[in-house]
Amino acid sequence: MAMKLVRKKNSRGDLIRWLTNDEEMAVKNITGLRDFTDRPQHSLATQVLREMRQIGAWLQCDCVPGDSPAMNTASLYKDTGKLFLSGFNHEHATSCPMYRPFSGDAGATSSGSRKHAGSRRINYRNFLPPDDEQATIRMPGRPEPQGDDRTRRTRRPRIARLLLSLIEDAGLNQLATLSPLPSRSIRDSLNDLQIVTQSQEFIRGRRLSEIVRFQPGMGAYAQEQLMKELERPDTHWPAGRTRMFFQIFMSDHVSRDEVAFHWSDGGRVFRPERGVSINGESQEGGRPPYWVILSFRRGDDGKIICSEGYAHALFHKGCPVPVDSELERGTLKSLSTVAKWLSNKPDAPKLSLVKPLFDIEICTDSENGYVLPDFIVMATMKDGKGSKVVIETMGYTDDDYCERKAEQHKGMRQIGILQTDPPRWPQEIKTSFERHLFGVLYNLNK
Repeated sequence: MAMKLVRKKNSRGDLIRWLTNDEEMAVKNITGLRDFTDRPQHSLATQVLREMRQIGAWLQCDCVPGDSPAMNTASLYKDTGKLFLSGFNHEHATSCPMYRPFSGDAGATSSGSRKHAGSRRINYRNFLPPDDEQATIRMPGRPEPQGDDRTRRTRRPRIARLLLSLIEDAGLNQLATLSPLPSRSIRDSLNDLQIVTQSQEFIRGRRLSEIVRFQPGMGAYAQEQLMKELERPDTHWPAGRTRMFFQIFMSDHVSRDEVAFHWSDGGRVFRPERGVSINGESQEGGRPPYWVILSFRRGDDGKIICSEGYAHALFHKGCPVPVDSELERGTLKSLSTVAKWLSNKPDAPKLSLVKPLFDIEICTDSENGYVLPDFIVMATMKDGKGSKVVIETMGYTDDDYCERKAEQHKGMRQIGILQTDPPRWPQEIKTSFERHLFGVLYNLNK
């Protein structure tokens, strides 16, 4: 027997039961070979899929040896309510009746990567939104159909991509060392961003620093003077684009409606008209501190208004690497622990880190696609040789998320050695992530 049902939770990967010979044959013929002529087999395969959904189980096949087995989950077609098995984590072996290349969906490649980048850098010369002051109503064009893209993320707003592009250009998504983790002042981090704005132009002859500021405590009079300077008719401005400016800072108090900025003897609360987008959160700012960017423009009444906001959690203020979840914070702490252990070994590699903020183009099976790993660790040996280790934090409290994310792992392996936190996901092993990764990194060149 080659197939078994394993638990999705408590404890993940534990054996529930082996399929009988008849069940295994039915599953392989009905869901693998798509032979629907045998009604008893069809009924038996259906019972297996129903059981998987009822008890929360994955189907695991032993056709692929090693730590990354071929897995399937039982799903329902939304339109017909019919059961089907969808693959994730690894394709079945080509000799297995269950083999089928990852077809993904309308927005995914056959390997599970995205066909199109879901998160791209901003173009500093072309990011200001259109000026709609003179806009009029017209008949709508034909809407562009949206494919059923399981890997598609919510598209980041324009100001989010501006903030993340600046963070990337300032190198604030990188750590030259993981032990000890660097510690710097908030002012130093903001100065690094400001240097980027002073070196970039939003239109020829005008620096980005004119419209991207780091003074959220600016009063109403100073805001008006700044806007008047931006509205001068004798200065260049991108044609058809809104006259506006931005403020960037860190905050501990963020919600969908407001953002607070505090200083030693005061504070200020902003309530953007269009609200605040918080990366990866459906709750009200539950994982401070945050990077925050706000946009300001002139309202219909002629006054300066806060138009829109975006917040992105960071590791901590002294080490402001953006993170997408509390779990990622835990992974970064674990990486620092591993780096500390390795520092006591004379022949161990030195570790540095990049937190990718935008999709990376890869080529899998002669097909281009895009992936966005959580972290990339560079391990540099004493002889100067280096290896890249891709670290994926698996949100193991959400199985559907993990299944979708695992479909991209094949593409991520084109970047470097893939390791998951927790290790060997979706299996559950007793070894901690720290100890598992220490063994992987210490033995890279052995």
